[in-house]
Amino acid sequence: AEYSKGIRELYMDKVKGLISESDFVELSKDFTTEKERLERVMIDGQKQLAEIEERIAVGDNRRELIEQYTNLEHLTREIVEILIDYIVIGKRIPGTKDVPIEIHWNF
Repeated sequence: AEYSKGIRELYMDKVKGLISESDFVELSKDFTTEKERLERVMIDGQKQLAEIEERIAVGDNRRELIEQYTNLEHLTREIVEILIDYIVIGKRIPGTKDVPIEIHWNF
């Protein structure tokens, strides 16, 4: 609506002879370029908002998952599969009995 109003006023200035034909063409191009830029900014903003809303939803699901399993008395295979994405077991450290283990959680 604001874009249409601006173009209309610009056109009226041309009709009244306040601006030249070439100025009208140049200013119309500027209006169109700015409109396209603002549309891209709006689309990018909507995409970012959708991503943030998705992260919030995933975060809420993770919180529920963690709260569900915070006071466990023992682990079952099912619980382990829910909580753990994968485990990396490294090579034994020479001269020791230590074996590096990395647990990658699902949250």
